[in-house]
Amino acid sequence: MPSLVMLAASLLPAGAGLAQEDPLKWLPPGSTVQTTLSERPARWIRAEMQGGTMGYMARLGELAFRSPLTLGREAARRGLSCDACHPNGAANVRFFVPGASDRPGNVDVTHLEFHFREDDGIDNPVNIPSLRGVRLTAPYGHDGRVASLRDFSRHVIMNEFGGPEIEPWLLDALVAYQQQLALPPRPGTTDEAAAGRDAYGDHCAACHGDVDALPPPARHDIGTGGFFEPPAVFGLAETAPYLHDGSAPTLRAAVAAHRDPPPAEALEPILAWLQAAGAVTRRFDPETPAGDLARLLGFLAVLNQPLLDEDFVRADRIADMVAMEVGRVHRRYRPEATEARDATRSWAKDLKQVTALAAARRFPEARAALAALGEAMQAALPRLEAARELSLYAATAAD
Repeated sequence: MPSLVMLAASLLPAGAGLAQEDPLKWLPPGSTVQTTLSERPARWIRAEMQGGTMGYMARLGELAFRSPLTLGREAARRGLSCDACHPNGAANVRFFVPGASDRPGNVDVTHLEFHFREDDGIDNPVNIPSLRGVRLTAPYGHDGRVASLRDFSRHVIMNEFGGPEIEPWLLDALVAYQQQLALPPRPGTTDEAAAGRDAYGDHCAACHGDVDALPPPARHDIGTGGFFEPPAVFGLAETAPYLHDGSAPTLRAAVAAHRDPPPAEALEPILAWLQAAGAVTRRFDPETPAGDLARLLGFLAVLNQPLLDEDFVRADRIADMVAMEVGRVHRRYRPEATEARDATRSWAKDLKQVTALAAARRFPEARAALAALGEAMQAALPRLEAARELSLYAATAAD
């Protein structure tokens, strides 16, 4: 399957002229920032799991989380975003940047290849964590150095990625979305695995918590090079490799790395319990034209709010991020999928017109144009579906 990472300049409105080239051009050869081409880690959102939907601020935050523009010019040029490392809030275990990563799932955020201004000359990659249930796991950072999710989000943008000072309203939205990221449901525990719960409770639960309780906020030195926060057992199936530096490829290796590991007779029961407790009911969701279109329509509703408020600055900022989402759909189709690509080009053109009308303070017309764009997107779904075989939606995980 040929690579489709070139985003045409015509897909972005004025002011959003970032990431118009192949993002991988700006990363070392051999870099991988995608999870897979045809599926993503499963979506677990608190409101949706309860039968509802996210509110406006959380939906705006999802858009900002997915947008490279949030992290600044260098990140946008490289196609990096919060979602690149944490797709749908999960850990991207395939993320790899030669030089800055020693293995997939790890990244040295103070390395020349990742952020040249923060290069500290030390080889110190860390494991990319899952953000599932992040609202419950303060303090933040592997060593617990930041107290609040808001402060840590700002730290990641400004220090790890070298981005600009994020506007407070956008930072509020980013936090609101992260607070919606839920712990994944897990399947029932087998009798064999349940037999290991007592051994786990005797040797591990005091630091790591259990399936009924998160670990207490504390840092421990287990012999791996410093004091670090112990992770919870939820969702371990999604997050290998393990330990703060990702040096343990398996749970067995992670347990063995402890200075005082459990005795041999307890090891197998503990591992059986961890595998059961860390399992999830669904690891991946397929990428589909209908799914991408539904997401885009949700983001159009986000853009409609500043048009109602007649706030051009916010509308322009949000429209730039939506334009990049349109670009994501466009570049999923091969050049010969002309009808699908023509549809996405027309969306970009119409979105640019919405922004132009807002800039001229013709907000009622801008809202009408946005509504028409939503109708055009919905009408184009059959063309997108018909071209599925000429797209990355048809790719396999092996691709």
